[in-house]
Amino acid sequence: MLQKIADAVRVISAEAVEKKGSGHPGMPMGCAEIGAYLFSNVLKYNPEKPEWINRDRLFLSAGHGSLWLYVLLHLSGYDLSLEDLKKYREFDSKTPSHPEYGRTSGAEMTTGPLGQGFASAVGAAAAEEILAEKYNKDDYNLLNHYTYVLAGDGDLMEGISYEAASLAGSLNLSKLIVIYDSNSVSIDGPTDLTFIDDIRKRFSSVGWQVIDNIDGSNFKDLEYAFRKAKDNKESPSIIIADTIIGKGAPAKQGKSSAHASPLGREEIDKLKENLGWSKEEFFIPDSVYNYFKKHKKTLENNYQQWLEQEKEYKELYPGLYDELEAGIKLNLKEHIKDFEIMFKDNKAPRDFSGEYFIYFADQLSYLISGSADLSGSTRVKLTKYRDINGGNFSGRSVKFGVREHAMAAFASGLMLHKGLRPVISTYLSFSDYMRPSIRLAAMMNLPVIYIFTHDSIYVGEDGPTHQPVEQLESLRLIPNLRVIRPADEKEVRFAWRNILEENNRPTALVLARQSLEKLDNQEISYEEFCRGGYILKDYEKQNNDKKKIVILAGGSELSLAVRAAKIIDKTADIKIISVSERNKLAEDQQLAEKIIGEYDLAVTIEAGVKTGWYQIVDKPRLILGIEDFGISGSGEKNAEYFSFTAEQVAEKILGKLDI
Repeated sequence: MLQKIADAVRVISAEAVEKKGSGHPGMPMGCAEIGAYLFSNVLKYNPEKPEWINRDRLFLSAGHGSLWLYVLLHLSGYDLSLEDLKKYREFDSKTPSHPEYGRTSGAEMTTGPLGQGFASAVGAAAAEEILAEKYNKDDYNLLNHYTYVLAGDGDLMEGISYEAASLAGSLNLSKLIVIYDSNSVSIDGPTDLTFIDDIRKRFSSVGWQVIDNIDGSNFKDLEYAFRKAKDNKESPSIIIADTIIGKGAPAKQGKSSAHASPLGREEIDKLKENLGWSKEEFFIPDSVYNYFKKHKKTLENNYQQWLEQEKEYKELYPGLYDELEAGIKLNLKEHIKDFEIMFKDNKAPRDFSGEYFIYFADQLSYLISGSADLSGSTRVKLTKYRDINGGNFSGRSVKFGVREHAMAAFASGLMLHKGLRPVISTYLSFSDYMRPSIRLAAMMNLPVIYIFTHDSIYVGEDGPTHQPVEQLESLRLIPNLRVIRPADEKEVRFAWRNILEENNRPTALVLARQSLEKLDNQEISYEEFCRGGYILKDYEKQNNDKKKIVILAGGSELSLAVRAAKIIDKTADIKIISVSERNKLAEDQQLAEKIIGEYDLAVTIEAGVKTGWYQIVDKPRLILGIEDFGISGSGEKNAEYFSFTAEQVAEKILGKLDI
């Protein structure tokens, strides 16, 4: 029966690509036996409850092979019909070219950019260990499952997979099992043209168990490999499965032409003939369906046993159960909304943020932190709790080392697993390393919290490599990513509350390293702040003949705007608008127009590229920004060089108005 299931995967994958006229048949056909064995003998799942917290996770990192997953989900009883398979790659179908989280029941994440599924799976595996350590009691293993990955040559070529593998090894994630589809073929030809890595040595060197010499089409080999992987309780495992791309296609198997092109009707007919398969298109034997119907009953019985255990656990440990549920649903305690911690000291926004994070982490046990070896600088550090490293999962802070790529994907994996909410941090200039994972998190609506400090040229002596200029605007360009840049303690406080209330998309909190002045914003409400911009200082009330100047700024430049306004307020009538979340303000054009109001000159000030500000204000306008890299020198020297002192800003404004 296992072979029939594999053959069904092979045939339907080839036919779906043929029907569409495009797609990737090679990987699904080459890994058909692996899929049949996984869904029949290995995975713990419930097609009726695809979000079951204790299911095994299967990450298809080689996302181009999506048909492999779709066919297996269909056969095993998920909400995916044969008609859905026939609509492969069609507009708005349940079977897109690459798996999309939330679109297809049973797809654990959006994959396609190679290496991302591998790296996110590391986070999901860590989530299981962290939650199991905290919530499992005696005979109640409420959380006890595995994380599996199917990865190809391309996944292992991408650098993110090496970072993630190194991290997984250092964490001793023994419930992480990667199946490496080793078919020696990529789009441009044999992989050894560019990829000569010894995978055994690479993974052994970072603490993995390597299981090789496995025929990926041999069920006995697969049985041995998965048993050995699950028996190992000390480290993650990689199964190097030797496969043949496009296996079964007489003229194309083993060739790069099988990777991403239809096989042709004649080739599919020969495939069916060799398998003794019906000539009927999209035919699946009743025996295959009947097998999975029977298997589904076994899976349902296991699920019901877990439900009984969950019921008993809830009665014995109601507090812990409620806490776990709060993490899954990201519930907020009511008093979180009414907190009031006032810091009198004149600190940097990153310092205020660190204080508030510690406060909220004490209130919300599902918050978990980590940084790319920079927790002391970013202030994202929970010192009263243990660290998570080297097989210890009882802490609250993950030691990522200098691995921004893996850290960002890991955070998505934590979020995808559910039960934890990650707060990860590095310098703003290094957000570039994280961008692919941030983009996917935004696509999947994952409320990961990214803390980016050292937000401008004011970083100073660390030089242009550490002085972000284009990164802030670059982050704002990612759809569905919130980018908030607060300017003082009150704005930091409001930002944290707003971020915690946001549970449908990721947020980047961008913070200055240097101390900033306290603003005169005591009367500003939380609701006003959450609109993205508010009037910090309005025009003078009495009628006068002064020119009206409206200045928009955020972050450290807001206090610069205040200082510049004091220089010119005798000459011009000044309105200052705090813009902490520019995209949000821009989305509400009616509100933006109301806040900005009438003016003789609109000025925007930001220590970065000017591009996005043109959509906020109309002419006459003055967009002050920085279109070049910073210089190694103090923040003050940089400000003077780039004309970002209060005196220089005031001079430019007055010069624009010829005053």
